[in-house]
Amino acid sequence: MVFNNTDEAKEYVVSVTNKTKSIEEVNSAICYYQKMANNSHDDVSRNLWLTELDKVKQWKHSDDFKNGNYPQGIDELILELIEWRAVVYAFQNVETKRNSFKESGFYAQWYVGAIYGIFSIFGKLLSKDGRDSSLRKLWNNVSPIMLKEGACTKLEMDCINAALDFKNGRFTNENSQAMLYRNKLISHNEAMPVVEWDEVDKDFAFLIRMWSLLVSWSSFGLGEPFRTGEQAFLGIESMFDFSEINTLKKKRQEYLKMAVDWSKSYAHTGEIDSGRGAFSLLHVNVRSAHIYDEE
Repeated sequence: MVFNNTDEAKEYVVSVTNKTKSIEEVNSAICYYQKMANNSHDDVSRNLWLTELDKVKQWKHSDDFKNGNYPQGIDELILELIEWRAVVYAFQNVETKRNSFKESGFYAQWYVGAIYGIFSIFGKLLSKDGRDSSLRKLWNNVSPIMLKEGACTKLEMDCINAALDFKNGRFTNENSQAMLYRNKLISHNEAMPVVEWDEVDKDFAFLIRMWSLLVSWSSFGLGEPFRTGEQAFLGIESMFDFSEINTLKKKRQEYLKMAVDWSKSYAHTGEIDSGRGAFSLLHVNVRSAHIYDEE
């Protein structure tokens, strides 16, 4: 894919990664960007927020948005992958008085659905089909420009490119527990391989880092992207007591923290990258009656 300049490449990344928003979320984003623009302490910050505001307004009034003519954003896929896995992780790591997944047909079906959801998303992100808006395709199109811009190192890019090799890379049945499970059970119903979740999480960490490099290079990042613990476990009070629910929330939060750490860890070494990741935090400091927005 050929881009005329860096800004065009960044626009492309944003268009492919942006989480699909409902009309309520679009209106909320418009209010947020307008507020941040009004409160900016200099023209540079103000213009950045106004640029984002204009993009959202244009998207709201476009025919594609009105008619639903757009793929699921990669941001949305990544966040749902993390959300599904975080709740499964919580249930796997908390002992409860009742075994809801054996006692309740609803919970048993939920667990199967969660597994199918997790590995279906994994397959979408790594799709080899050129027609798909996959993370693999996005990386291949944009990573050379990112390297020139200094947004990633040559060593890390080479590591990721080697992992994406169709025949001998990381994401093959031979080298990936997640891909093996997705292909053998989810896609083709050939076999019932055992899910080794620790190994699966290593693959997820790799994808989250790839995605994080793209997002942090092309945009402000995602602020407060995850559901609250209350939202994640709403409605389970009849099967679990108060202390169990609190422990489930803590374990879910533990996984979310790991995901955020993965987004800031080099793919080839696992060491922490001092640059910002895909998840941005907004710190508001009041100084002399001015409001400052910082990363």
